[in-house]
Amino acid sequence: MKKRINNWRDGDSGFFTDGVPFRLAKVRAPEKHQFGGEKATRRAAGMSGRTRGIVNVKVVGRDVYGRSLVEMSNKDGSINNRLLKRGSKNKGR
Repeated sequence: MKKRINNWRDGDSGFFTDGVPFRLAKVRAPEKHQFGGEKATRRAAGMSGRTRGIVNVKVVGRDVYGRSLVEMSNKDGSINNRLLKRGSKNKGR
């Protein structure tokens, strides 16, 4: 399904325009207040911004906070995989 991203909270989570919170599956980026957090957030926003925030979303589950765990892609391919290749594997808390 196609959805539009409203804003990114950090490098691996945010909100869609319909108010639904999401978290990228298998991606671990630093929180915004942690070292590298601002850069991770800009990187994720840049990847989704190339298609004006409209992305293809596949919901794969829910996390402990009730957010949708998603696999996200756009015309450039999987955003999850591209973030993993750029180092968002095991960072954060």
